[in-house]
Amino acid sequence: MRRGIREIICLALFFFTFLACEYLFDVRMAEFVSPNEVVIYESLVIGASVIGFFVRPILYYRRPHAIDATSDVTGVLLVAALLLLIMAVQVEVVIAGGLVACCALGYCGSTAHANFARRFARTPCLARAAALSYAMGVLVQVLNHMVMPVGIPQQAVLVVCAIAQVALLHGARRAKLRDESDPNFEPSAAGLSVDALEYGAKWHDDPEAKAAFRRAVVRLTVATAYLSSVFAALNAGFTTLHAVGAVDLGDWPRLLLVVSSLVAGALFDLHGRSYMNIGMTCAAILSTLSFFVLIVDGNGGNELAATIIFYLGSGFFVVFFTTKYAAVSLYARWSYFWPCMGRVVNNVCSMFVTAPAVAIISSQNVLAAVGAALVMFVGIAITLLGQLGQRADDAAMRDGLPLATDDLGGNLAPTCSDPEPVEAAELTSDERLDAFVATFGLTERERDILEVLVVSDQSVQDIATTLFLSRSTLYRHISSINKKTGTASRVALFNFFWSWTPKD
Repeated sequence: MRRGIREIICLALFFFTFLACEYLFDVRMAEFVSPNEVVIYESLVIGASVIGFFVRPILYYRRPHAIDATSDVTGVLLVAALLLLIMAVQVEVVIAGGLVACCALGYCGSTAHANFARRFARTPCLARAAALSYAMGVLVQVLNHMVMPVGIPQQAVLVVCAIAQVALLHGARRAKLRDESDPNFEPSAAGLSVDALEYGAKWHDDPEAKAAFRRAVVRLTVATAYLSSVFAALNAGFTTLHAVGAVDLGDWPRLLLVVSSLVAGALFDLHGRSYMNIGMTCAAILSTLSFFVLIVDGNGGNELAATIIFYLGSGFFVVFFTTKYAAVSLYARWSYFWPCMGRVVNNVCSMFVTAPAVAIISSQNVLAAVGAALVMFVGIAITLLGQLGQRADDAAMRDGLPLATDDLGGNLAPTCSDPEPVEAAELTSDERLDAFVATFGLTERERDILEVLVVSDQSVQDIATTLFLSRSTLYRHISSINKKTGTASRVALFNFFWSWTPKD
């Protein structure tokens, strides 16, 4: 994770500037319009950021020569829009400043997410890195709100961080271009974009993998939309309370976002990220309790409890969609679009859900709230938990039983005896993997599968889902790996890989 500290800091700066800009917009709009209108305008301004999220990938693929100039203009627009938002004395100017600022932040956020995915998508610490970025961004926001004096000092921190974000993103791009122009430059998975590696394009050459990728993306997008609807409704309720002064969304309860995001990152990375769906479902159910508290407690008094519950779930959600879409981007042909797509889906859903949510909360209509919650829960269960029942028939194929068997269509080589562990000659896992692949003549696809087999204890179904393959296709590749390496089981392959010593 140390090698990706720049990417983590860039993403953390995006989270801070986006959240702080949203908070500043709410405060300024509350000076001119009613609390319910503040929520509506906020959703529209946040939705405008989608434009920026799409502009950068389009330039990346269609007009790469225009990226530098566009990025410079975007940086200037971002700072100018923030200053306009701070100094405006008319509601129209505040709205205009918010729209331009969010569009520019979307552009920066697209770049930050793409750089982050490029660095961490193929590492086992992806969720923890995403959690650390979000926790850092939220922590800076809370400290800025609680420690710095209200007014110009807080606003100055926002502007300075926005400038720092733009400068870091420019520096990262120029460093990447400078390295790639060096004739002695050797590309690596950790240093180049997934587009330069043509990793996603290779997967899309397989029709079966392409179809599996599309199904996975549709399922993930629908799940994110349902989850976004839940959290957008909650955010609408709390923004209304903030506008009337009942709660302060920048105060100490926001520190729970830091805690929940770090817990989510640690939990989501367990066992090859196999607990993400069930963990996110539980967090969504917990967060919905705060929605019912807001509705039932018509006289107020329990806002603090509802805020605490809401923040505990929100941290899980941000880490969830950031991690999921960063991982998915690795297999996409146009991978630059995908890392930020979770934020895009979330912002779009906020535009459409905010008004109905405000109406339900204002009317204290428990029946409507229960009906909406049931619809959301059914959608979340279908999209996130639909595959849990498919794991039982894979249990017999795990941990010690042969993965390459006769029904996979191959003649197995004799099982090799497990050699005594040999101290590795100071090879990193990536170097060992590359040498192993070269020695035994494994294909690029087999390399990807081997990488998962030797570093995780995922079931065959989970591995197939992660790599967007059917189980039958995965079995064929595993059978080929076993034949080339002279192993006949997953345990034998695991032991052989880690005890194998490259020959000089």
